[in-house]
Amino acid sequence: MLILLGALVFLPQVAVESRTGLPQRMAFDEPKVQDPGQEPFPPTDRAPATAPQRPVLDLDWFELSPAIGFAVYSTKYRADPAPALTIGAHAPVPWLSPASDPGGEYFGLFAEAAFMTIDRNLSPSVDHRRGLATFFSLGMDYSFLRDSLWILMARAGVLYAYYGDIADLNSGFGFAIGATGGIQISGKLGLTYSPELLFGKSGSLVFLNTLGLSIQF
Repeated sequence: MLILLGALVFLPQVAVESRTGLPQRMAFDEPKVQDPGQEPFPPTDRAPATAPQRPVLDLDWFELSPAIGFAVYSTKYRADPAPALTIGAHAPVPWLSPASDPGGEYFGLFAEAAFMTIDRNLSPSVDHRRGLATFFSLGMDYSFLRDSLWILMARAGVLYAYYGDIADLNSGFGFAIGATGGIQISGKLGLTYSPELLFGKSGSLVFLNTLGLSIQF
């Protein structure tokens, strides 16, 4: 009787193995074969996605800011207010943006050249009491607000004041602080107002007030 029951269990298994060439326990574990018309199977060991690196300086948002206005001099200059011209440049520094907003344009790098005339009221009169002064500034700025309508920025940096041969004025280093407020006229053009304080040697001070344009490239 036991021999008859064993034969009944063993014979179906032999029949399946003869058809598939595999033991019965593996008959349903056939490997998946890809259809030539299908897309390739995705890799099972994909490399983890890496966050895009932020550039130190984003020149895609480079802008120039020409402006005109007037300069008011401290008493050490013994000079009356005079016309002034400035040319500034700015580019965002995404590398310093907070991690919560890696594409933000909060911090930026600025450079500026300011040109103004100085006519000193010296008595007795001396030679070369009048001339052109140039202030070169370099530093960081911060955008408090910059959208499709408004611009609000503050900046601070170092400067070099060059007085040429103007009498009794010595060229040298100092520092500059300023702000810019304005409105966007179009996507790449804005109208700005910029007050600035330029601190030179021996407590000399120039107060700049300029109106200009912000031109994005």
